[in-house]
Amino acid sequence: MIRKTNFILYSLIISIIILTSCYGEKSDELFYEIITPSDKIFAFQDLKNIGFKKSREYNVSKLEGATGAWFGFWGEDEYSRKDYEIRFYSNHQDAVSLGETLAKEVTGKDAVIAKSEATWKEGVKDRRTIGGPGSGGGGRSGTFPKYGNYSIYGNMVILCEGQIEIALKVCWKLINTLEEKND
Repeated sequence: MIRKTNFILYSLIISIIILTSCYGEKSDELFYEIITPSDKIFAFQDLKNIGFKKSREYNVSKLEGATGAWFGFWGEDEYSRKDYEIRFYSNHQDAVSLGETLAKEVTGKDAVIAKSEATWKEGVKDRRTIGGPGSGGGGRSGTFPKYGNYSIYGNMVILCEGQIEIALKVCWKLINTLEEKND
């Protein structure tokens, strides 16, 4: 009986040690901000300078306060390219006050991707992606939001492709590259 009790006690102690050591590990994952003030005023030319490829320029006449908006793609190499929608405002305050609500509307799992429901209708079709497992032969089975998250950096609102968990990291790859090239 004592052996069984010792075995259970030792097992319990080892389990506690293992569990507490897991919680004590530091993560290599950085914390990415959604909104980051910056006094720098970026323009589309800054994106071109880092290799951003424009697919479309949007008409911003109905996007309050915006000075420009583009849909395109960028990646550190040809295998890591992602789609982005980037909206420019006169300054950081305008990007936040005028752009954040609309960025929230079109990102994440509940993103508005129907033109009839979108506040700003320009580029709605570019904010969708076809996906799903399909049935039988592996065909696609639905339309889903393309942009999992957004970031507001300086005067830019950046919508970033990918699932919610990784899209902010995708935003910050672009932002960090912009910063490196503009120092």
